Amino acid sequence: MNESLKGLKMAGIAAAMLVSATASGFAQAPAAAPAAAPAAARPNLSGIWMPGAPPPPPKSALCGQKVDAFDNDKQERFAANDAKGGAKWITFEQDCGVQHRGRVSKPEYKPQYWEEVRKADYYANAGGEFEKYADPQWKNIPLGVPRLGPPNQIVQTGDQMFFLHENQNQFRSIPTDCREHDPVLKYDQTVNGLSVGCWEGDTLTVTSMGFTDQTWLDWPGYFHSNEMVVIEKFKRNGDQLTYDVTIEDPVMFLRPWKNETIRLNVNKTPGAQLMQDVPYIDRSLGKLSDPNYRG
Repeated sequence: MNESLKGLKMAGIAAAMLVSATASGFAQAPAAAPAAAPAAARPNLSGIWMPGAPPPPPKSALCGQKVDAFDNDKQERFAANDAKGGAKWITFEQDCGVQHRGRVSKPEYKPQYWEEVRKADYYANAGGEFEKYADPQWKNIPLGVPRLGPPNQIVQTGDQMFFLHENQNQFRSIPTDCREHDPVLKYDQTVNGLSVGCWEGDTLTVTSMGFTDQTWLDWPGYFHSNEMVVIEKFKRNGDQLTYDVTIEDPVMFLRPWKNETIRLNVNKTPGAQLMQDVPYIDRSLGKLSDPNYRG
């Protein structure tokens, strides 16, 4: 074999080896990580939210009869806020008491706690030797979650929610990135607890823990332990927001308590803004005008 042919043959072998090595290298390289799937579109909960009007009772419940127990239609002193029918003879305090005690959904306490609940309701305004049963409002303790209710305004930005309340200008700052509760802060005891949010489809779930046991859940003496966990769910459907709350208390409850759904409507008034509330009102027992009367 002459030198030229031998050179060509060696060059061909070298090229083949290079191609083989290159191909082998590509085959052994790790596959590139797939691109992250785009996050599902989340509804925007931002806005000023107002309580929606409750649905009218079914006609069958009225049976064609007048619901008014007393005819006060001609008495001006009962006509505040354009009240109609029976609403004219129910005072604010009595109305609140009837509504709260008449709710179908009630917490189910373990048997050993029911007597204390009854005393808390009965002596809520008493003071003196019964002050330990007083409604926390009369001790100037903030309402706290969940008694504080749904926010009056929601500001949504990235993985953060801000709940603003027209109740002593309170606010709640809530991360919505599904993080775990801080291992230290979750044992703090505050009135609003430590909250973390997570999107479940189009529903925002906010889980709060780390509560003080000094607040109530509602008027009728519904107290709780400091191991309470509150789960709030927000779901937007057009201009309406549904707000559901489930309260877990393994110390005092037989089972979790789910509150009745609250429906809120977005405020579409141009230029609407949240108004500042009075930062402090002295509601201590000594300042009550009639400490012996409560709805």
